[in-house]
Amino acid sequence: MLFVALSLTAGFLIATQEPVAPANSVPVQNALAADPKWKALGKDLWFDQAGRRVILQAKVCLTEGSLEHLLCAAHSKEHESILATEATPRLIHAGLILIAGEPGHPVRYRPEVEPPAGPKIAIELEWLDADGKRKTADARTWVKDEKTGKPLEVMWVFAGSELFQDPDTKKVIYAADAGDLFTVANFPSAILDLPVTSSSSDNERAFVAHTAQIPPRETPVRIILKAAEPSQPKPNP
Repeated sequence: MLFVALSLTAGFLIATQEPVAPANSVPVQNALAADPKWKALGKDLWFDQAGRRVILQAKVCLTEGSLEHLLCAAHSKEHESILATEATPRLIHAGLILIAGEPGHPVRYRPEVEPPAGPKIAIELEWLDADGKRKTADARTWVKDEKTGKPLEVMWVFAGSELFQDPDTKKVIYAADAGDLFTVANFPSAILDLPVTSSSSDNERAFVAHTAQIPPRETPVRIILKAAEPSQPKPNP
């Protein structure tokens, strides 16, 4: 089936979003509760205008094995993702536009393979250890290159996923809704992806979970996104 690719805008993504529960209706841990100064964009998702950051709430769902994702949508691809979130994919995209501007493009396979491109996004992780002490880490330290044994070195880029139209129903679909949020294997549907060729084939996967760096499964984790190359300020949503 052929689909018609459509461009993404923050306005479209917000306008077509279904109603959501209050963003902080079920705080996971008081120490990781949202700052009242942050603007709620949806469930488990906030925009910090002063800090030019997008913040998500997630949980650890995998601590070892081959990876396709750093972050997936909840109830989608937890078997190959370190983290999962209840935040709505299209609203994550809209938030990224606020801090990084328009996305680049996801991986392309025709006429030849072209890696994802877009604004670089720094990802910081925060969580509490068993003693309640706050811990922080660059998200790349949770991902290990299986060939070199070293942590991931490249930064994620705002590739932006894609919109397509079902020719039968005429419904416009945001591809990341299927669960591909922040990936380490290239997917046209990914919101954030790596700007290198990275296969999702079982025999060719390049990255694994860096088990020694990752807290136990079900640990609540705050994900903080910031443009590595700041764009011009966006108006308050």
